[in-house]
Amino acid sequence: MKLRPSVLLLYIPFILVVMAMMTACDASLWLVPGGDSTTKAPTEQTALETTSGGSTAIETTSDNPETETGSSESTGTTKTGSTASAPGSTTSSAKKTTTTTATYPKPDTGKEMRAAWVSCFELDDLIVKKTVNEAKAVIDDIMINCKAYGLNAVIFHARSHSNAYYKSTVFNSATSVKNLISSGFDPLEYAVNAAHSRGLELHAWVNPYRIGSDKSFAKCNDYFKSDSNYFYNPASNDAQKLIVSGVEEIVKNYNVDGIHFDDYFYPTDLSNLSNDKFYNDYKSKGGTMSVADWRRDNVSKLIKAVYSKVHSIKSGCVFGVSPRGVQSQNFGTVYADVGLWMSKKGYVDYVCPQVYFGFKHKTQAFGKNVDSWIEMPRHSSVRLFIGLGLYKIGMYNDSNAISEEGKKEWATNDDIMKSSLLYVRSKPECGGVMFFSYSFFKPLLKPDSSSWSKDIARREVENLLSVMKP
Repeated sequence: MKLRPSVLLLYIPFILVVMAMMTACDASLWLVPGGDSTTKAPTEQTALETTSGGSTAIETTSDNPETETGSSESTGTTKTGSTASAPGSTTSSAKKTTTTTATYPKPDTGKEMRAAWVSCFELDDLIVKKTVNEAKAVIDDIMINCKAYGLNAVIFHARSHSNAYYKSTVFNSATSVKNLISSGFDPLEYAVNAAHSRGLELHAWVNPYRIGSDKSFAKCNDYFKSDSNYFYNPASNDAQKLIVSGVEEIVKNYNVDGIHFDDYFYPTDLSNLSNDKFYNDYKSKGGTMSVADWRRDNVSKLIKAVYSKVHSIKSGCVFGVSPRGVQSQNFGTVYADVGLWMSKKGYVDYVCPQVYFGFKHKTQAFGKNVDSWIEMPRHSSVRLFIGLGLYKIGMYNDSNAISEEGKKEWATNDDIMKSSLLYVRSKPECGGVMFFSYSFFKPLLKPDSSSWSKDIARREVENLLSVMKP
């Protein structure tokens, strides 16, 4: 039986309703302003999916979330602008308000942390003199690459020398991003969104005491010179308050997953602190600690204060430290009592010693060193990660290895990183690894040098990536 056209018209509203319902039931569809309403989100970016581990909601304003994440993070907020209207809306020359909120599940770093440090030096090389759009592309590339390598976290430098790679009211902008920030772009905000939209955690990396060679970046008067750089005096209450205030600013204003300190505490040259006014004052008031114990206590007070501040602001945000790989150097050289921080709750959520040694190092062979960290008393709330020296791949002469065999190890083997990762995985006490640093995942893009073999470095990375994803 044939239906007349007039009868068919009666069915059109019904058909349209059914089609709309079918579209709404497909959770993988991601409506993007100006985009195709049937564009599916990438598999690691499941729209509107929530997990027990928490999720991050990110406002997306691009047709392709792999190249543009937007610089505004929100949950159910609106964004006003002259962008193209969403499919099905009425076109108008007036400004439109569109809301597109995608929720991204957090990666399972609880099972295994796989992170890379993105240092200020790498950021400076990549981002200096860039336009806002170029800077966005740089940050997007970092996150896309890290995801492709099989990583699930990025340790992003937010403060390296009493400065800020974000909009700060406490510290001056880092020189390389000053113009970008002045123009309204916030590198850290964009990096957080770019990381989360690709299933990566982002931990803000902060150097607490280091000011650098330019003392005009100092924000309190209690600093001293060590070699060619200036450092805040760890004994200063004003310096400690400043550092904690900077951490507070980051955790309150950015949806970071953690705060990260590395191994810069007291510098090695303390000749200008031989007559420390703060220690003299401490002794004059009846203090009994030796200067070494007193210095360790100063650092531990800061560590505890930062831990408390982070946890008081944001549930689930962690605080970790990446100390030197040799514990005696932490305790006796830079006055970091890592053993205390590991053994008691309330100092750190994780430690990641920088075990930048090969398997043939004379005194600190990789396996032996990792085992020494495993044997240290550790509170159940503190996780142990291992820092791996990716920067050493292909190195012709590792002079710190002492033995001749150890010095040549990185130039005669192309599987040290792979073996290191597998060794850490074989130890249930270890919760993952961090690689120093990001740019060495692409050794062929590094400048030519007579100190290392690019070909061996390339093979090292290939072998590492073959086992990166567990």
